[in-house]
Amino acid sequence: MTGQRVSVGILGTASVARFLCGQKFEHLQLAAVASRSIEKAHRFADEGSIPKRYGAYDDLLADPEIDAVYIPLPQHLHCEYTLKAARAGKHVLVEKPAAVSSRELELMKAACEASNVLFMEGFMYRFKRVHNRAKEIVDEGTIGKLRYMTFAWSHNIANRGHDGFRLEKNLGGGCLRDLGVYGVDWIRFITDSEPRLLNAVLHRRNDGLDVFAHATYDAGGVVATMIAGYSTDANYYLLSGEKGSIYSPVSLSGRVLPNVLTIHLLGHDKHYVEKFPAENAYVRELEYFAQCIKEQFRPFLDAENSLKNLQLIEQIESSADPI
Repeated sequence: MTGQRVSVGILGTASVARFLCGQKFEHLQLAAVASRSIEKAHRFADEGSIPKRYGAYDDLLADPEIDAVYIPLPQHLHCEYTLKAARAGKHVLVEKPAAVSSRELELMKAACEASNVLFMEGFMYRFKRVHNRAKEIVDEGTIGKLRYMTFAWSHNIANRGHDGFRLEKNLGGGCLRDLGVYGVDWIRFITDSEPRLLNAVLHRRNDGLDVFAHATYDAGGVVATMIAGYSTDANYYLLSGEKGSIYSPVSLSGRVLPNVLTIHLLGHDKHYVEKFPAENAYVRELEYFAQCIKEQFRPFLDAENSLKNLQLIEQIESSADPI
């Protein structure tokens, strides 16, 4: 479909999907939105100037004019609607975490392959220039051979009475799948390796919900630490090499804000900061997905990448020491 714009439908009116409202796209058009409430669908569509609106997800999937779907539903619904979308011949962009389990992911991967549709996981942070620049600095050797890295991402929400699916274990909630999946993906992204778990600790509430995780890996000779939590407030990453380091407050949220990297070079006592303007990475992500469809190439955030991330998360669950 080279030359045509991809017609995209959105399943659900989640807050992350609102970052797409009113945006200009080169390779796609937002053609439809579906909600379990037709009133919500109308409000979202009016806000985003989206022509079609449906009161049921299945009705959107039945629309023959829709080429692809974006699925920002709670994660316990990702597998069900990815399977339905694939069977309907729609390409799938599903929000992270792609699935609740690696078994679900395998089913989703097989369904998309059987229907010859693309599958991509929505890791918006991979489309922020600040994080790609951090990897570029590491790959250029500016800070020397990478020896140690740590990644911390948390939301202090564990004591809230209710926070949607995030605090509901039976809905796939918990800090590992919500936040830890960023950490393991980041380690794999920066080191171009498949990390080997050295040790892990995991704290669960009385209801079994994981609210804090700490894991250390051997990532291709790099000691890599991942921290994820619902009971802490630490958000940063540090990349430490033989010649210097890179530090940044983690900016993984969808808020369109400026970002910075602080680089320190040893031996020269040199400190400098690289600044990055605010950008809507959700738009860049969706444009890339549409390009993959138009030009028929496999996204780098494919099902195999998702599967490896989920397997690392499940390994923490099965082997971590309780605290």
